[in-house]
Amino acid sequence: MPIRTFFLKLRRKWVLVLGAVCLLVLLTAIALYLCLPMPQGAALDGVSLSGLPYWKARAEANTLYPQTLRVSLPEEELTFSPGDCGVKIDFGGALRAARKRGGDISLRPYLRANEAAIRARLTEYAANHDTTYRETEWHLEGTLPALQTDRFDLTAPGQRLVVALGLPEAHLNVDGVLDAILDSFSHPVSRNGDLIASVVKPERIPQMPDAESLYKEVYIEPVNDSPDLTTGGVKPGTYGQSVDFVTLKAALAAAEYGQTVDLPLTYTAPDVIGEDALFQDVLGEYETKHNTNENRNNNLRLLCQALNGHIVQPGETFSYNEVVGERTAEKGYLPAPAYSGNRLVDSIGGGVCQGSTTLYNCVLLADLEVVFRACHGAKVTYVPPGLDATVNYLTTDFQFRNQYRFPVKIQAEVSDGYVKMKLLGTDEKDYYVKMETTSGEDSLAVYARSFKCKYDKKTNELLSRDIEAFSTYYKNIG
Repeated sequence: MPIRTFFLKLRRKWVLVLGAVCLLVLLTAIALYLCLPMPQGAALDGVSLSGLPYWKARAEANTLYPQTLRVSLPEEELTFSPGDCGVKIDFGGALRAARKRGGDISLRPYLRANEAAIRARLTEYAANHDTTYRETEWHLEGTLPALQTDRFDLTAPGQRLVVALGLPEAHLNVDGVLDAILDSFSHPVSRNGDLIASVVKPERIPQMPDAESLYKEVYIEPVNDSPDLTTGGVKPGTYGQSVDFVTLKAALAAAEYGQTVDLPLTYTAPDVIGEDALFQDVLGEYETKHNTNENRNNNLRLLCQALNGHIVQPGETFSYNEVVGERTAEKGYLPAPAYSGNRLVDSIGGGVCQGSTTLYNCVLLADLEVVFRACHGAKVTYVPPGLDATVNYLTTDFQFRNQYRFPVKIQAEVSDGYVKMKLLGTDEKDYYVKMETTSGEDSLAVYARSFKCKYDKKTNELLSRDIEAFSTYYKNIG
């Protein structure tokens, strides 16, 4: 064998042997490296690797691979899978860092992802859901109907209150959400698969409407009909307009930005409509106490029913006998004590004179014109001498005339032990009336005089004191 060939074969054997030795050393070194324990306190993303051999630590690290994330945004939920986002984590580098430095190693520096793809999806969301600032606005929809009481149509369609709640100006922080997504992918143990609540913070927030302020804005107070001092008729008032406050407050509280609250307006009638407007003033009122005779009190109730609500028109003369009518048993009147001249006798309808007396005093205080009045033959107990007015259907009436421009209404009732009456109308006087009486007597009779005293409404100064009537009451009651 040539010497050269021999040395070549020998060198090849040594190379193989040397290679085998090196490989053995390398494999031994790798085995030793894989078996070396991780330092105390070593961890990845909170997962302890302390004391684990490297090979086991690497196997543990591979279980930390992130899963699909669900990202919750205000208007939509987006999902991001690691595959779609090109997510890769260099666990080897992270383990080397854990072995070298110890402690808990964050995976964020070792995360790689397709940030452009994630940003594109977030940017698309922002284009669809970012909002532009809009202020809260309200308006009344529909035509305001004629509210005058003489023209108002209850069947006409009413207005509606429409409140468009404003929108805040809000923009998705794309960079912030992107960073949160990457951070979540790099913390697969603590946040893997969790929803990321990414709050879109408004840059400007519109003011929410105040229910009380809105109510006041649309509220129109009803106005009563009133006397027309020029024509002597009725001056029309107006219906009121409002929205139900409780419903409005609840609807606004339940509404969200950008929504619309739509509520109907309601219309409220004034308290006084039509001819009732002419009877708002008390021209005169008076009451007299009655006794316990039930028949007599029955008669008082019947005469008050006949008088109550009766209207005396301007220029008209009122007749007590005509309005109350004949007092008969058929009408329900009962026998009760009554004067016949100056004698007390039981008669059907006894007590009706207390009604005419009470009304007479209302007429005096209202300063209406007394056409006819007669006193009783003897004193009565329910008014001072000089202020009574007797009646008898066949012979004696009580009459007064309405000399004013507006009608007068009689209000009469029996209640709480009294006969109570009022004259209602439109008071144009600048004075008020008080009655005074004086009396004297002899062996035959009591003699009374009544005086009508007028006082200035503003100053209470006495303007006049005039004799109203003379009355004679006989003492001998047969």
